[in-house]
Amino acid sequence: MLVGLPARHASADDPPPVSQADETFLAGRALLKDKRYAEACSKFQQSQAEDPASGTLLALAYCQELSGLLATSWSSYLAAAQLAEREGHADRQTAATERARALAARVSSVTVSVPPELLELPGFHVSRDGAELERASFGVPIPMDGGSHAFVATAPGRVSWSNTVTLRAEGDQKTLVLPVLDSAPPAPRPAPKESPKLAPLPATDSGRGDSSLALKRASLVLAAGSVVGLCLGTAFALSAKSENDESNADGHCDNTGCDPRGVEARNDALSTARVSTWTFVASGALAAASITLYLEALRRPTGEKRAEAVRTRVSLAGSRLLFSGSF
Repeated sequence: MLVGLPARHASADDPPPVSQADETFLAGRALLKDKRYAEACSKFQQSQAEDPASGTLLALAYCQELSGLLATSWSSYLAAAQLAEREGHADRQTAATERARALAARVSSVTVSVPPELLELPGFHVSRDGAELERASFGVPIPMDGGSHAFVATAPGRVSWSNTVTLRAEGDQKTLVLPVLDSAPPAPRPAPKESPKLAPLPATDSGRGDSSLALKRASLVLAAGSVVGLCLGTAFALSAKSENDESNADGHCDNTGCDPRGVEARNDALSTARVSTWTFVASGALAAASITLYLEALRRPTGEKRAEAVRTRVSLAGSRLLFSGSF
């Protein structure tokens, strides 16, 4: 560890610390002594922004190391060594280089593996925590602080993909394998102004309740469709659960991330779950239509001598049902 923090200016000919940057630096040293690391690091960063100096950057790196931000500290030590070399401070350069070398084996990292198919896509990008990754970093360990890191892969005309990798604070190396991005579905066509009308139910002259009977038959048809949709939705839901269980089996996925097999199974489970959801929505729509027609049939007078022409239009827009016509 460093024995004490260096001053901002090493030369005996330097003026006393009276500048704003020097006052901020001294405030950071006092906070660091009290083990208030987050506040101390903030002060060192502010002092470095006000007046860059290798001594300030070395103090910042030391503060970040004590805070457990090993990857950030390692990067700051390297920057401090370069700045000290330009300033001609060999002692600071040596101290910063030694600390960076000592931290290198302790820093956690993530290796992002990208399939060749993705590299050939025009406009392909990968970001980590909102910042784009350079292509030169693909396939090599990227030093990162411990905690959760969000990765997003995008390309024009493809469905974006995202995943979160959680690292331990020290000595954790993981590999993130990106899948080949699925093609994006075509843009939906504008909905027609009017939905197609169902064929009119034939009128009869049976003498009593013919139109009511026609409505009840239509209600039964819609109810049967609703039952079929419910069965299909349940089957898809069970399939999605089975695929999700497969992703968790044999350690393919855990709370820190998924291996390639786990990622594939997890994506299959999500796709099947979406199909199940929309199947349940359609089933509910058919059930609502069936109930509406049946209630209308019960409202019919029992003494009708001739059936009226029945025109029913059922349109499904999102999750709403619209019934119109004359009865």
